[in-house]
Amino acid sequence: MIANSPTVLDAIALAGGFRDFAKQKSIYVLRQNADGSQIRIPFNYKEVIKGKNSGQNVKLQPRDTVVVP
Repeated sequence: MIANSPTVLDAIALAGGFRDFAKQKSIYVLRQNADGSQIRIPFNYKEVIKGKNSGQNVKLQPRDTVVVP
C-alpha cells in the first residue's frame, strides 16, 4: 500500500465534488481483491463530514473505484 494514498474524501474533492443529484449517503468503493473478486465498502458522505463513522473514509488502493450513484 502506498504511504500517502488518498482517502475517499480526497478523491471526491479531487473530482470536483458532487453533481446536483448525487446520492451522498449511498457512495461506495469497489475494491478488487487479489483473487479477482470485488468487495463493496460503503461510504456515507453526510455522516463522515459530521464526524460520525470516520472509519468509512478508507485509504484508497490501486484499482479501487469510488462510485457515486
